[in-house]
Amino acid sequence: MKKTALLAVPLALAAGLALAPAASAAPDSTPALRCSQAVDLAHVPPGNEAFYDAVQQLARKSGLPGVPKAVGITCRGERTLIDGGTNAYLGSGPVILRGAGISPLQEYCTQSVSVPVLYGDGRFPTVAIIGSDCTSEADPIAV
Repeated sequence: MKKTALLAVPLALAAGLALAPAASAAPDSTPALRCSQAVDLAHVPPGNEAFYDAVQQLARKSGLPGVPKAVGITCRGERTLIDGGTNAYLGSGPVILRGAGISPLQEYCTQSVSVPVLYGDGRFPTVAIIGSDCTSEADPIAV
C-alpha cells in the first residue's frame, strides 16, 4: 500500500507538468505585431532565394545586429498576452511577430528593425519588420 502511495505523488506531479502551458520567453512588455505576411527565414520554401537575399540586404543596410531570422510585412500592433495591453513598437528593439489569422506559434526576436518597402509587385508602400536572435514559441493569444 505504501508503494502505491509513493508512486502516486510523482505521477501526479509529472501529469501536472505535462499539462502546464509552455512559458513564454518574451517579456510582458514586448510589442507584438500581427502581420499579413510573417516568414520564419529558417523555413523559406525552395525557389524563394531572391526573397531571402533581399531580406539579408535590407537587414545589413538598416544595421540589424545578427543574422535575420524572421520578417513581417504589413503589421499592426496587438496585445502581447491575452489579458494584457498593447505595447507600441518603436521601430527597433525586441518584438513579437505573428502571422495573419490564428497560428499556434509566434517569433520572439530580441533585435529588430523596421524598413520601408514596396509590397505587391511594388505598388503598395509599407513597412517590413526584420528580426534577429529569434525564438519560435507558443502564441498565448491563439491558445
